[in-house]
Amino acid sequence: MIKKVWRFLWSPSGAISVGVLLLFGFVGGILFWGGLHWSVEASNSEAFCISCHEMRDNVYEEYKKTAHYSSASGVGAVCSDCHVPRAWLPKMIRKVRATNELYHHFMGSVDTPEKFNAKRAELAKRVWAEMEANDSLECRNCHKVDRFDYSKMDPKAAEAMRVGLANGDTCIDCHKGIAHSLPDLSSGYKALHEALVLAAQKSKKFSDRVYPVKTIPFYRDAKAARAGGKPDGQFLAATELKVLDDARGALRVRASGWQQDGVGRIVYARMGHRIFEATLKPAMTDAIKVASTETDPGTDLVWHKVSFEAWIAPGHVVGDVEEIWDYSREMYTAACATCHSKPDPGHHLANQWIGIMKAMQRFVSLDKEETRVLQKYLQLNAKDTGGAH
Repeated sequence: MIKKVWRFLWSPSGAISVGVLLLFGFVGGILFWGGLHWSVEASNSEAFCISCHEMRDNVYEEYKKTAHYSSASGVGAVCSDCHVPRAWLPKMIRKVRATNELYHHFMGSVDTPEKFNAKRAELAKRVWAEMEANDSLECRNCHKVDRFDYSKMDPKAAEAMRVGLANGDTCIDCHKGIAHSLPDLSSGYKALHEALVLAAQKSKKFSDRVYPVKTIPFYRDAKAARAGGKPDGQFLAATELKVLDDARGALRVRASGWQQDGVGRIVYARMGHRIFEATLKPAMTDAIKVASTETDPGTDLVWHKVSFEAWIAPGHVVGDVEEIWDYSREMYTAACATCHSKPDPGHHLANQWIGIMKAMQRFVSLDKEETRVLQKYLQLNAKDTGGAH
């Protein structure tokens, strides 16, 4: 039997025996696999990564100024340590996907600093999403959680690290911008806001409920609303307004909410919570109608369930408040998630968010109107409001 198999392997098959074919195939396979492995590893080198001027002139220069490039102990990370998986299959999938980057290189999509910076936010968010999806696996290849020496960390940093790990945060949640400059993420939420404003301006028909896309004035009568005269108060963004009448160029609306006893010029969204809905001029306070009175059991303060009617100019309201919250969520991510992990809105009480927002104002580039909308979004989704609007 063995002799038959041996004769079969080495007997001529045409001009070459099967055994010789197998031998050549085996050697060829080794050469192919070795060549593939060499080329993959060569493309993981820092020299290869910066052979394209897009990388060399932009992110590489930033990276050279960080501890990932140079440290006191001489330990550093190259591009592939952070951006290419170590496991074979994920590595090969990443290499195949990288062909898209070659396409954009040859198409000149980011071949100038101006083009690169215009795409930086999009590119960064894509990388962050990948790291969130794999639980920052490339970070954890070097940084072992069970080997952290918290005693060598700044006390505040150590506490933040412990809390983040306990909450299930992943590395990239807090450590964006650790090797490259943080991009300007404002373009995303600003584009959403521009779309909101445009949609409001184009609105001709109005649903039963409308919501201002920004702080807007209101008036006692339709004529003043149409003329844009001196307002009698303001509705803040996302305040729910019931449409009562559409009188050619002006909307009569009813706003409902809560007032603290003795504070007649402010209407809040919730009893006991400083979630602003409207502010009134003194002359407008007599328009307030009180439906009921309750005492807040937590503070013993007296609150009134109230409503009032007013006129507004159209062109500043939309019929779906979720469009405003989509914009707010994008703004929250852009403004608060690039320096540290943004807490879930339900992590704090509604009134606590006021102090947190004030404390963080100097660290973010939000204007007053953007801050108001974001604060309201966070408050309505806080621990003690349940997110129910």
